[in-house]
Parts: sequence; structure tokens; C-alpha cells
Amino acid sequence: METIIISLALLFFLGHALNWVFIKTKVPDLLILVGLGYLIGPVFGWVHPHDIGKVGGVLATTALIVILYEGGLHLRAADLISSSLPAAGLSLMGFTLIAAFSATIAWALGGQSWSLSILLGIGLGSTSSAIVIPMVKPLSISDKAKTILSLESAFTDVLTIVMFLVLVDSMTSGVFNPNTLVIGLGPKTIQAGLLGLLSGTIWAFVKKRFTPIVSMPFSGEAWALLTYGVIETAGFNGAIGVLALGFILANLSLLPEWLKKFVSKQPVTIREQTLLSGITFLLRTFFFIYLGTLISFADFHTVLIAIILALGIVVTRWLTVSFLFPGEKYSRLDAMVATAMGPRGLACAVLATIPAAKGIPGGEWLQKIMFALIPLSILLTAIFVSLSEKKAFRDKLQKLFSKYSESLVKSKEPSSGLPLEPAPPQ
Repeated sequence: METIIISLALLFFLGHALNWVFIKTKVPDLLILVGLGYLIGPVFGWVHPHDIGKVGGVLATTALIVILYEGGLHLRAADLISSSLPAAGLSLMGFTLIAAFSATIAWALGGQSWSLSILLGIGLGSTSSAIVIPMVKPLSISDKAKTILSLESAFTDVLTIVMFLVLVDSMTSGVFNPNTLVIGLGPKTIQAGLLGLLSGTIWAFVKKRFTPIVSMPFSGEAWALLTYGVIETAGFNGAIGVLALGFILANLSLLPEWLKKFVSKQPVTIREQTLLSGITFLLRTFFFIYLGTLISFADFHTVLIAIILALGIVVTRWLTVSFLFPGEKYSRLDAMVATAMGPRGLACAVLATIPAAKGIPGGEWLQKIMFALIPLSILLTAIFVSLSEKKAFRDKLQKLFSKYSESLVKSKEPSSGLPLEPAPPQ
């Protein structure tokens, strides 16, 4: 017990120390945290995923919910309106290219069946919200680029999870149901967003009518957890719902005039924002260490395929960004960060375990590949993003991003849809 208590205390100070390192050196703290998790887990064997058990999965999901909630609070309506279409395009094109590339590699180099190869490609289609959202927040890219990348991570999660589960069901039952796929990607996603907006409106009403709740710490986070659970129980995507919850709380000016008098003008106070920032900070510190304990490098052939797939993610994103990001609207830094922002995370890790559990032939091979790819994709993202912040590196890659101007790079602006955003933990 004493060891656990000491470890939790050290986790707190370690997180703050690495955050300070990131501010000073631009070396992403998430990379060090994942590496630490890998060392204490697979390398030295001090911690195993089964030691953490179901608590690890619950805390990881809680981290995802809180990160999405905070991310929604920092979305501005104007940015969302102008960024939804580009984010959807980036999601669809990026998802399609990496899925096709990964499936081809799995079939050609892995010797797997086309069905399993396609399943792998779909499973690798999503970027991690829990990594992308906190990672882009302190970067010097435009607010619009931050919004697009945050929305893309939410959109690709829906694409990947729905298509992966539908394909798994078809492989186990031998029957492919296109209706399930269409409903999961279309109406269910919209309904999840609408439920999130409704939940946010209800919460703003509750905060005005029941004043004792205003002073209750962590009430907003509890409401976000409740919203996620209810939406998931209803059979919709809870991640989209929580993102919509945070968005509407930050943009209550969008409500009709007759409704505004019934809701709180400030449903998220400055104090709550400060508490939320601290909670998010601690949970993401745990999340990335936990993710590191899940890493598995099985053999050289598996690692080789994972390396090829990780590089493929960068190349396909470069093609997508070059096609969809016009040079007159985005800076070279925007384009380079968007190209690099392809980390795979918890959703990828969870999906990786399903085929083997369902008894699908080749499921264990697929799990090994996806587990090996996760840290490699995070590593490439962290290195590329860190270097992209340096003008000398941007100049070296000028030919690859020739249509983008360096002059559009500007100093970092607050990206919050709420006023007076508290400073991040130092």
C-alpha cells in the first residue's frame, strides 16, 4: 500500500516536471510518459496490465471523457462552423488512404487474408483524441488548425469503431449487414451530438436553478461522466456526446433568446476551469503511462511491418493535407503539424484485442501489429511536431510544403471558447 501511495505522489510531481520540460524544450511529455510505462511494464516487468486490471480501463476511459470535455469547452462556434467540413474531409480521406495502405501491407508482407487485412486497415484508421487534443493546445498553430485536428480525432474514432465492430460481426457470423454500418456512421453520430447538446443545455439550466451545485467541486466533470454513460447505454457514441456537451457550455450564445433566460450565463466558472485543468493533467499523465504498459514488440517481422505502417501514416497524411489544406489559408507550420498528427491510442489498443477474443483466425497477429504500431506512431508524431516548431526544420522541408507560406505563422492565441482561460499547470 505504501508503495502505491508513494507512486501516486511521484506521478504528480513527474507530470509537472515533464510539463515544464515540454514548455522549455518542446519535447512532448507524452512521449516520455509512454516510454516510462514501457520501461516499468514490458521491459522490467514491475507493472503488468493485469495488475491494474479493470481499474486501468476505467481510469483510461475517464481520462478520455475529461479530455474530450475540456476540449469541447475550448471550441469556439465560429471555428467549429468553419472547420467541420475540412475536418470531415481530412477524416474521410485520411481514413481511406491509411486503411487501404495498411490492408495492402498486411496482405503483401504479412501474408494475411484480405478480410483480416482490411480489418487491420480499419482498426488503424483513427487518431487518438486523448493525445491530439492536449498535444495541439500549446502549439503555435492557428486556432482553426487546432479545431480541425481535434474534430478529426473525434470523427475518425466514430468511423473506426463502427466499421471495425461491424466487420468483426460479419467475420464471426458470416453475414455482412450494411444497414448497421450506415446507421452507425450517420444517424447515430448525429443523435449522439444532439444528446450532448441537450445535456449541456440541461446542465446550464440546473446550474442556474439549483445554486448549491454552483459551489460543488467536480460537479461538471461528474455531469460529463454521466452524459457519456447515458449516451453509451443508449447505443450511441459517448465521445461525440461529451465533445458536444463541452461545446454548448462554451457557446450558450447560440441558444434562442427565449431559452437564454432559463440557463446560467456562466455554467463553467473560472474556478471549475482551473480544477478541470488539474484533473485533466493528472488523468492524462496516468493514461500515457498506462498506454506504455500495453506496448508489445513481439518479433522483428512484426516490428518491421509496424514501422512501415507508421511511416505510411505520415505519408498518407501528407498527401491528404497537401490536397485539402489550401496554401492561402494555412501556414507551413499548420500543414506540418497536421501531417504529423497521426498518433494511435487507447481506441486502437482496445479494438486490437477484439478479433483474438472472438476467435477470428489471425486475431493474435493483428493484435501484435497494432500494439507495436501504437508507440511508433506516438514517437513519430512527437518528434515531427517538436521539430516542426523550429523554423530551421520547416525550412529544410520547404520543398515538401512549398505551397504554404512561413509568414502566416503567428504567436499562439488562446483557443478557448470561454473567457479568461486559466493557465495550464506549470
